[in-house]
Amino acid sequence: MLTISERLIIKRYLKPKRKEGLLKIISLFSFIGIGLGVATLIVVMAVMNGFRDELISKLLSFQPHITIEKIKNDQKTFNSVQDILLKRKFDILSISLVQNGKGLILTDKISKGIVFKGFDREYGNFNQVFNKNNILQINDKLNFNDDEVGIGTDLANILNLKLGDEIVILSSKSNTTPIGTIPSSYKFKVSFIFDTGLYEFDSNYIIGNTYQSNNFTNSNFKEIELRLKNINNTKKATNLLKNLFTKKNIYHWSDVNKTFYDALNVERNVMFIILTLIIIVAAFNIISGLTILVKNKSKEIAILKTLGFTDFSICKIFLIIGSSIGICGTVFGSFLGVLISHNVENLRLFLSNVFNLEIFPAEIYFLSKMPANIELDMIILISLFSILISILASLFPAIKASKLDPIINLKYE
Repeated sequence: MLTISERLIIKRYLKPKRKEGLLKIISLFSFIGIGLGVATLIVVMAVMNGFRDELISKLLSFQPHITIEKIKNDQKTFNSVQDILLKRKFDILSISLVQNGKGLILTDKISKGIVFKGFDREYGNFNQVFNKNNILQINDKLNFNDDEVGIGTDLANILNLKLGDEIVILSSKSNTTPIGTIPSSYKFKVSFIFDTGLYEFDSNYIIGNTYQSNNFTNSNFKEIELRLKNINNTKKATNLLKNLFTKKNIYHWSDVNKTFYDALNVERNVMFIILTLIIIVAAFNIISGLTILVKNKSKEIAILKTLGFTDFSICKIFLIIGSSIGICGTVFGSFLGVLISHNVENLRLFLSNVFNLEIFPAEIYFLSKMPANIELDMIILISLFSILISILASLFPAIKASKLDPIINLKYE
């Protein structure tokens, strides 16, 4: 607890006199430096969290949460997986039986390799995989007729295709003719165009049914693709299925995208470490300010000691003075960081219009606007780190003040 006299001294030292202008400037810079450091860290972390979440969301708009390969007995395995997950209280968003094949799409001027993804019409609901946001253009409704397929928006742009156009796809399967072996070819009509938001999918995939996809693969095996309502249960559900279906190849989305996911986390952690240096540099201003304050107030400290103030009381006074600057700067920075994070897209548009700069271009980052996701635990972590640095920065000058010898400082008074 603080005594009344300690409170009065702290209040007085926090408001330097006019003749102590340098001390006032250093204290102000310490406050602003810590505030801006905290705000910058919160904004950058919020944008990186938002960027990561948006990319993962787009990734999982097409890619399943869990994939089970080497499915031969379709009905038995499909029903078993569904029943097991429902019994263990896993909420299933969608479950589909699919088959992937490869082919070569031909047009008058361009040829391009593609992945043909076929959905089984009997098992699963395709409409739960491709929601209204994914389908940009559609002729009627998704019936999955044997002569119709869907293509990605980027593939449509590359091949200059539109709804109703016919495409020819060559298969790796071949036919023997009198003139030799030639690859099989199949003709389809474009019935819908989808957009997942990721170029990798939208430029390489053609969607149809398993009857069609069987023409583009030499394997009779299929895959079960699962999506859960709660993505956080993915690993738990994957481990459960691995234990029950030991002969199947089972993996979840983060296994497939491990390099990508790890790179995002490493980048986020590196940015956090680099930006904390701003707070640490600002904390050195606290050391400078308190050191000057101790030097200027050495005689007053000596008088306080002769009046009965203990070393602990002196240390406590200067520790609270330095910590107060850090805490106030942290609170200011937290509010500023949250405010900017909530309006980061408006700020981006403003800067783009004023300076005529392309900030966060959609063709590079795959996102139409700058995302920001503010996490409460991240704000708490940044604030606690800032306060801790401020306390540590205040500790050395405070200990130095408590060790001043009153006899030496009052010797010539």
